[in-house]
Amino acid sequence: MADVDIKAKALSDAKKRIVDLHEQMTDRVLQMAAEVEKLMAVVSPSEARSFLKARCNLPAVELSTYIRFAATLKGSEDVLRVARASFPVVKALVSADAESRQEVLERMQIGAQIDTKDVAAIRRRLSDAKLTVAESLAVRNRKLVAAAARMQVKSAIAAFEERVSSFVHEVRKLPTDSNAVSANLRERAGHLLGEFEVLFGKEHPPLDNRKENTSAYRVGRAHHALKLFRDDNFENKFGFGLKRSDIGPTAVDALRALTGRPQPVHGPVRLPKGMTELPPKRYHLRVLELCAGAGGMALGFERAGFQPVGLVEFNKQAAATLRRNRPNWPVIEADVRKVDFTKFRGKVDLLAGGIPCTPFSTAGERKGKNDENDLLPEAVRAVKEVGPKAFIFENVDGFLHAKHADHVAAALRQFSKAGYETVIERIDTSDYGLAQNRSRVLIVGILKEMSGSFRMPPRFPEVATNMGDALADLMGANCWSGANDWVRRMREMAIVDKSGNLVRTGILADTIRRYKGSGLPGEKARWLRNGVAYAPIAKMAPTDEGALAKEFVPCLTNEMRARLQGFPPDWEFVGGIPTVADQIGNAVAPIVAQAVGLAMFSALQGMEFDWEAILTPCHRRQIDPPPLAPHEFSIASAGDVAELQA
Repeated sequence: MADVDIKAKALSDAKKRIVDLHEQMTDRVLQMAAEVEKLMAVVSPSEARSFLKARCNLPAVELSTYIRFAATLKGSEDVLRVARASFPVVKALVSADAESRQEVLERMQIGAQIDTKDVAAIRRRLSDAKLTVAESLAVRNRKLVAAAARMQVKSAIAAFEERVSSFVHEVRKLPTDSNAVSANLRERAGHLLGEFEVLFGKEHPPLDNRKENTSAYRVGRAHHALKLFRDDNFENKFGFGLKRSDIGPTAVDALRALTGRPQPVHGPVRLPKGMTELPPKRYHLRVLELCAGAGGMALGFERAGFQPVGLVEFNKQAAATLRRNRPNWPVIEADVRKVDFTKFRGKVDLLAGGIPCTPFSTAGERKGKNDENDLLPEAVRAVKEVGPKAFIFENVDGFLHAKHADHVAAALRQFSKAGYETVIERIDTSDYGLAQNRSRVLIVGILKEMSGSFRMPPRFPEVATNMGDALADLMGANCWSGANDWVRRMREMAIVDKSGNLVRTGILADTIRRYKGSGLPGEKARWLRNGVAYAPIAKMAPTDEGALAKEFVPCLTNEMRARLQGFPPDWEFVGGIPTVADQIGNAVAPIVAQAVGLAMFSALQGMEFDWEAILTPCHRRQIDPPPLAPHEFSIASAGDVAELQA
């Protein structure tokens, strides 16, 4: 009996809580509708839509409901509130005709429980009631015939896809040096062309009159390709050759849209799945990079199978750093605003760049589009002029601040108009083995015809080291007797969340930023908690003599900062201490660029990698103990020190 009472009480309590929550949900829908109505009293519907989507992050699927609420359901708020109408029901009522809407509201008034299926059923019944018996039968027969036709067409298309797939398979068996197709293949192409024209029609506008990302273009170019196979004539201005070239897709590529089967959009075949290393260089892709800086992103993309066709960098020292480390890289020392990108059209697979973060950084003034350093419009221009298969732009988390929503939304609309599916993702260096907590935003776009092929790389937070182990050898380079204790504290310090739950053991460095003297108060405090001082930038590793200073806390050298960013030990930076610090702090961590680069390589080439084998082994290295005797190392010269002091 006691068990029954407990169960009854639990059910009663649950009902009360759920009903309360349901009422709150309805209230919020009605309050939102009221706020939108106020907004529309001062702006046009189109302006209201843009504002709600860009500045308020209101989903597009909800916009029409709230905007049309005043014209359709104004005055019915009490009925909707008592009925605890959900948003889907409100949306269905807004879309319904006046007669159907009135009947639903009347039913709600007498206590009927209404869901979206009820609204749809009432709409159908009232619509059918306006027809005569003969008209009703005609509508029913028309629906039955249409359903039968759809089934027949579906069956015909499936059979056609099978035959096209078989044809493509046979063509791909041709020798790589083949310049012609056999009579048998030409005959099969002719039969397929006949089937195609029955299903899709004979008339298709010229290919140069249509946008490449539309279904009409894909169907049209497949029609064109079948004619090429039938006539064995592949010389044409669209580059639909029998063999792959840099001009454009092959005729086989054009036919893949008709196979209904997953195929790599571009790239090699017969390569193993779960590859543990990059494929041969002949399969590598081309990348154009904006704001290349000291080469962190370029280095990562190099490790991910991309070869640069251009690295645009305005800063002289950063450009010199690129040339010193990779003399063969095509460095373009110029202002992005003044570069004509049209000369790269058709020559670039990936457009990338770490566009300046100062307009969006929480450590700055966050002027956004009003900042003279805002190059987001230039990134949009570059995408339009280059027309790459994909693009990746990196920025700080502040890029997503509500203050910049309209500016970002405008850029996303431009990318969409240019034919790209764009997503915004987050990535953190600590998920790829670095001892730095550095979260960044990635704006990733890929041609709509390839949409869905890009996947963010998997994360490996378990391989993250700590600042002590990462810098052990560098901190002890000058035989500082406190180095071992510092390493141990960094390794053993517990990190807890606001609730006191253990997050991890081992300190991560705060985000490595460019040189700007003393940090902000909060930033300085975070660094001190992490066992190092934010500023000044150390000219050398700590010494016992230096450690005698009051309240001594070790500072990081530029070599240490570069280590925390993941630059290889042999990467040489050009410039004085402050300018080198800028290059390191502004850089994209190479391992992050490599991870997202591999993900994009996989999307564009249709390959599958063993992510753990490629991304994690180099981070599981043994840390050498501090040396027994000091050794000389300095990124900066005497002149560099003078620059720092100035």
